[in-house]
Amino acid sequence: MSESKIVSKHTPLFHLGFFAKDAQAFAQAHHDLYGSGPFILMGPVDTTYDFRGTETTTNITIATGWWKDIAIEIIQQNSEGVSYLNEDGHPYGFHHICFGVDDVKGAIADFEAAGDSVQWTSFARPDFPVCYIDARGSSGYYIELNPQMDPISQAVKGMAANWDGEKLFYTLADLKR
Repeated sequence: MSESKIVSKHTPLFHLGFFAKDAQAFAQAHHDLYGSGPFILMGPVDTTYDFRGTETTTNITIATGWWKDIAIEIIQQNSEGVSYLNEDGHPYGFHHICFGVDDVKGAIADFEAAGDSVQWTSFARPDFPVCYIDARGSSGYYIELNPQMDPISQAVKGMAANWDGEKLFYTLADLKR
């Protein structure tokens, strides 16, 4: 199966992911250049996942925003050590794309059959399994797989529809109001 068939099979594209030294500063710069926003800031928070066969915990901060017709996810690593973000010295900047799939494990099998490997998985939440495929060799980036547009991205999309452009950053607490 060719890569283009795999990508066509696993859609829609939900977000573009970036790795940043400072998530909020990157979000501000993205907004200034492209008009993206608003953004919800989350963290710092510990995230635990299986990273190439080893349970790993990384402390991160995330800024999730909206740009045109797509979510923007900006991840900042707060803890030391190798993680899914900085593996092999991955530089700051563009990191991954995210596809929504009906069957995460089936999609993993498709990508593995095409020669890509699993970088990390988290099946802690049965309703929201997440996986990163290391497609750097075939595509030049990682591919995140999850079953649906995450609730945060949905909330930001809704906020963006009526956004006046004044306040750029919100927190999870703002969503509950």
